[in-house]
Amino acid sequence: MSSSTKDKEVCEGNEGGDGVGVGVGWCLSGDKDFFDVILAKTHVTRPPAHILPKLPSAKVPLVLRHGDKQWQMMYLGNDKRPRFECAGWKRFVNDNNLKEGDACIFEVMESSPQILRLDVVIIRNTMDLPPALLSKIQSQGKTPETAIEL
Repeated sequence: MSSSTKDKEVCEGNEGGDGVGVGVGWCLSGDKDFFDVILAKTHVTRPPAHILPKLPSAKVPLVLRHGDKQWQMMYLGNDKRPRFECAGWKRFVNDNNLKEGDACIFEVMESSPQILRLDVVIIRNTMDLPPALLSKIQSQGKTPETAIEL
């Protein structure tokens, strides 16, 4: 069985059904906004500041979900540099043992002036990816139209 077939089968078994397979047990719906961050050393202690512009420009409760766990914090969308609240981000990083070079893909499940819910896919150690794939990631994959198929 090819990896794309395997991922599709795993994806179809998940809630959401016809989404895009992203590793074993993970699925992006394919119809929601998402953004990604390859963690730099500073992101392990402070949340990334480049956040998808379609998120609310207000301070709202935020729920990050990865697997069967959830982390609650505040999203500071009304700040000069919109970002996740630091203490909550640190809990998320520590609980998931995130390191420099790991990637997080955040899929916007709900975004309103009252709440922000993001599903998170974690890809470990992107520094070990082949150079050709790394250059593709850096130049493409920012929108569904330029998605990179693995």
